[in-house]
Amino acid sequence: MLYIQRSAVNDLVLNINNNSLTQFTGYTLSFTHIMSKETTNYNINVADPNQYTSNIRYCTITLDLVTDDLPYLGQYQLNVIGSPNDQEVYVTIVDVEQADTVETKPFREYISPNEDNANYIYIQD
Repeated sequence: MLYIQRSAVNDLVLNINNNSLTQFTGYTLSFTHIMSKETTNYNINVADPNQYTSNIRYCTITLDLVTDDLPYLGQYQLNVIGSPNDQEVYVTIVDVEQADTVETKPFREYISPNEDNANYIYIQD
């Protein structure tokens, strides 16, 4: 699962260049909201270093949600489609949060002080 912030610039680190068999000139990021089924697409040009950088293991896609934002908060299904032959190379779930909110942890972590390889216990507030 990926976490991105609404109304902000987000760097998505993905392993999509190893999944592709051909050299793509760009990618389409298709976000489908889980509840409303509304889809928003973003086109990424691999020749633009402000949008796409890669190395042998992974690539970084810079998604600017300041100018063109997603319509809802919550979970989206992200499909990454390589162009020009429309090959789907990556599918994941994305959790979109508001950028100006303070992140709160949904659990409190307790670690046993007397064990070297202690298990973690999570207690919900």
